[in-house]
Amino acid sequence: MHAHVIYFNFLKPDGNGMSIGGIQTYLTHLIPVLQQCGYSVTIYQRSCEDFHKDFTDYDVYGVGCSLNYGPKVAMALLNAALPHIDMSTDLLLYGCETCITKKVPCKTIAIQHGISWDVPLTYELSKFRYLKAYIGKGYRAWETMRRVNKVDHLVCVDHNFVNWHKAVAPYPEVKHVVIPNFTIIPDSQPQKNEKTLNIIFARRFFIHRGTRLFANVAERILMERKDVQITVAGTGPDADYMHDKLDRFKNVLFTTFDSNDSLDIHRDKDIAVVPTIGSEGTSLSLLEAMASGCAVICTNVGGMTNIVLNGYNGLMISPEEEELYRALNQILDNNQLRSSLQKHAYATIRSSFSLAKWQEKWIEVINKAHVNHIR
Repeated sequence: MHAHVIYFNFLKPDGNGMSIGGIQTYLTHLIPVLQQCGYSVTIYQRSCEDFHKDFTDYDVYGVGCSLNYGPKVAMALLNAALPHIDMSTDLLLYGCETCITKKVPCKTIAIQHGISWDVPLTYELSKFRYLKAYIGKGYRAWETMRRVNKVDHLVCVDHNFVNWHKAVAPYPEVKHVVIPNFTIIPDSQPQKNEKTLNIIFARRFFIHRGTRLFANVAERILMERKDVQITVAGTGPDADYMHDKLDRFKNVLFTTFDSNDSLDIHRDKDIAVVPTIGSEGTSLSLLEAMASGCAVICTNVGGMTNIVLNGYNGLMISPEEEELYRALNQILDNNQLRSSLQKHAYATIRSSFSLAKWQEKWIEVINKAHVNHIR
């Protein structure tokens, strides 16, 4: 049996080296699960020109395309895979639901990584532009519904998408399976240095990831308190804004880190802030911070609402500056609350968001797809 995986950019477009991103990491961990279920794995992706890379555990075929994403690219990838698919035994797996183009008469699974069209616009709109934006969001939602009905099983990283889909689609044809994201978990809860109060923001520097929300509140906190150290870890297009706001403070450290080192960079931090504005599944940043024993503050966006119980294993707020300011001060001033949140955060991840549980749930889905197809 063979698993044919379609995703736009698993490797870099020239085939030399892995692309960086959460979906690439997701698929890398999924490959051994597919093999455990008896599948050999081939990945089809867009590229600058056609290539074939033969790795120990899988093959990657680059399909030359002038575009980076979109239906035309997805169709080109599917057309490259179709001649090699045995419709009676093979599995077609879409690394992201945006790669779906048409219904194929074999076992099909797609991964839905979270609602991405919920990002609010950050500028004042005229009535015309408001209507245009409203219609645009509606169109993206309709396109998503149209795509996902073309596969047998849709693996969702959170319940947010499932609830939305059931609310707007009268008769969803696809079978939803919720498998939250996972993180590597330390064997024991990391101990914190009670002599310092360390806050960390470890995210890509995009506005929708909450860069400006965090920077504005951090500036206010730093002007009022001398008992905190803030680490800002990451890179991205909104870096200038972050630096303009926070460079003048001596107790702010800007740094970068490899995704594999996320647990290490969180290990000695007391509080982690994940102030997403929109487009979030079960956030890896949030899971990694909780696994590292941080007291977390997150926003009530996407799949994060499936992870945090407000006041028990973290604080959940609306993505507003005043709410973040109050939440930070609450944790900074209350040692007992901070310790309780840290303890329950680690316990939550250890019990529910481990790699082993993720693998078990995926094996169930793959085997179920096989049995249903035989029937």
